[in-house]
Amino acid sequence: MIAPVRKRVKAKGDHDCFPCTLQRIVIIVLAAANFVVCIATVCYFRQLWRQPPFDEEFSDIDFSRLYDRPEHSGPVPGPSQQHSSTGKDLEAMTERTTKAPTPELRSTDATEFVPPASRACPICGNKLQGPMPTSLRGPTQSCTWKELQDVFLSDLVGTGPSRLSDMKDFCIEFGPSCGGVTCSFSPRGIEEAMCTARASHAPKKSPTKEVSFVKECKLEASNCDEETAEWKAPNPFAKDLHGTAIVILAHNRENELRSCLGSLLAMPEASLFRLHVSLDDPAAFTMMEGCAKRVAAAHNMDVEIWKASARVADPEVHNQEVIKWFGMNTGKIAHHYWVAFERAFMDKKFEAAVFVEEDLVFSPDFLALFRSTAGLLEQDPSLWCISGWNDFGFKGTASDPCRLLRTTYFPGLGFLLTRKAWLQIREEWPIAPTMGWDYWMRVAFRTFDKECIIPEVSRTHHAAAKGSSVTSAKQLRLFEAMAFADIPSSCVVAEPCNHFGNVSYLLSQEYEAWLRETIADAPKISVVELKQKVPHKVGTQMPSLLHVVPFLREEFNGLAEAAGLLPRNTKGSIPADLRSEHYGVMAGKLVNQRIPLLLVDKRSSRGYLHREDQLRPGF
Repeated sequence: MIAPVRKRVKAKGDHDCFPCTLQRIVIIVLAAANFVVCIATVCYFRQLWRQPPFDEEFSDIDFSRLYDRPEHSGPVPGPSQQHSSTGKDLEAMTERTTKAPTPELRSTDATEFVPPASRACPICGNKLQGPMPTSLRGPTQSCTWKELQDVFLSDLVGTGPSRLSDMKDFCIEFGPSCGGVTCSFSPRGIEEAMCTARASHAPKKSPTKEVSFVKECKLEASNCDEETAEWKAPNPFAKDLHGTAIVILAHNRENELRSCLGSLLAMPEASLFRLHVSLDDPAAFTMMEGCAKRVAAAHNMDVEIWKASARVADPEVHNQEVIKWFGMNTGKIAHHYWVAFERAFMDKKFEAAVFVEEDLVFSPDFLALFRSTAGLLEQDPSLWCISGWNDFGFKGTASDPCRLLRTTYFPGLGFLLTRKAWLQIREEWPIAPTMGWDYWMRVAFRTFDKECIIPEVSRTHHAAAKGSSVTSAKQLRLFEAMAFADIPSSCVVAEPCNHFGNVSYLLSQEYEAWLRETIADAPKISVVELKQKVPHKVGTQMPSLLHVVPFLREEFNGLAEAAGLLPRNTKGSIPADLRSEHYGVMAGKLVNQRIPLLLVDKRSSRGYLHREDQLRPGF
């Protein structure tokens, strides 16, 4: 249509007129628009096959820093990442992405090498210590303090006020989220001043002669040569997990998936696993699959894409309320997990699989957690899973990166589940777990009397500001208040992993033995007495020993708030249930005095307390 118009306008004898001028303008605009479209199309296809940068929402996640390790000489040999799949493929729901992998990653020849990986000095050893067992060798970081007169730091964190030495210790335990300590002016000297921990690192002029101490910390690394023997110390509970599946459940958030995959694949140990991304939003399949391909390709890895179809309701079997629930977010997520579990364990027949969600990022030793402890699930039938998440692992209360715990409360958010466990769970899975798939899993764990291993300091972090579990500012603050380990993995691909040292105390009999001994020997303090000592007042300082607090479930919220177990301004952000518990026992801390606590339910079915402190039917 453009060419004939152009010919008529330029014909001999024509004179300029308003319609002709208008036609020229239209022609120029159309040509310019076509040029812009062509340029945009070229840019789009160039960008489609190139890994885009992280979105601004994740610009504060510095993966290069997070995975820094002490220097180590030479590359480390490693096995192939590839194992043949087991089970029948469901062609309608599974697609295999193809990319020519590098020989270093695919070869099973012992002379081939994986990309160089440094070995970090281990911070956890084989010696257990303390009333709550830990294999932590000592402080994991060294901190210095820069004293500044007549300034203050903004943004209060944790609790307080308290003495300077206590606040410095608290600020160190709080981690990177605490920038320093600000103390009020005291004519009797700084040691008599009352101080609080602050988030900011940037001092501001103080009108009241405050004094601030800015914190600077670095990870301590012992002489690795002295630790060589412990690296090679046998760990009967270690498994390399070569060929084990990692399944990322994703919906339609491309930026979150990119961040999740980038965090996961930055770990050299990821080459041991088989990577899968399970998608459940047909409208976003192309976009999300393209994202997964680009990130995996950038790390010379393969990724297998699973596509879950929507739940199809049967009016003859499902009533209207159930059908309505199928269309809700809770129903869709539950169905997606069912499909992913079935695909991993029934179709592919993996003996174990790690399940994560698209909005998680991971600590450098996330995979080392599973490799160091997976053997516990084989030797202890009371264990069903290992998780990287601690529901009560808040900054200021969770500080020991070596301590692992047992819990009857299924945690989710990055967990390894066994096929043996799923074979039992699937028989009880309801048509509509209306409470949510994760809450139903907690019911299943209690029904079968099973537990999960969790770290005191979480190895997963909920990075997204939006999602099915983040619907309010309080919930976002809650996730931001979670402690997040930044310990480098001391494991390499080619050798058994002993990152957490001696984990034998996590076997059921041993765990019960030390727990009962600790509860019997520790000083006890009632809920009323504990509240009287909070906030901290002169003369109410408790001995620096672990204390046992007998309590009733209905007292828990008030107890947690008084002790500082819940972060500030997060009350009501999660259901009022006891999380990270072991048959009614939960580890905590009287935050403002940094006193470790064991909260023990008087109604616990295990009867941990003395008879006079228990509350049981018939007594």
